[in-house]
Amino acid sequence: MKRHLLADVAIRNSKPDDKTQRLSDGAGLYLLIKPNNSKWWRFDYSIDGKRKTLSLGVYPTVSLKAARDRADAARQDVVNGIDPSTSRKDHKAKQATEREADRRIAEGLPAIDSFEDVAREWFSKFSTE
Repeated sequence: MKRHLLADVAIRNSKPDDKTQRLSDGAGLYLLIKPNNSKWWRFDYSIDGKRKTLSLGVYPTVSLKAARDRADAARQDVVNGIDPSTSRKDHKAKQATEREADRRIAEGLPAIDSFEDVAREWFSKFSTE
């Protein structure tokens, strides 16, 4: 069973210091407190023999419970051999591609890398007019 070390009251009452502080919740989850009082949730994990850090969001936008849930999901990915950081980047890239495809459809443009799209690009590049 995981032992949680942080309480929401302790986080709210924490004061910034001259140096960056780390308030640990255990099992790799911690709150990074910067001297300007910004508070960032971080999760440290190891995959393929390398230590990595995943950003989970800004406190209080991401609550203690939400940070724990996100850390648990990332921990499960690591157990399954999936790098949470790479998985997140792949997901964002897929969303960006889908948004671009939707934009092109809304503007009446051909789908990305369709024959029409490639032909138009070729024609505009090599047209002498």
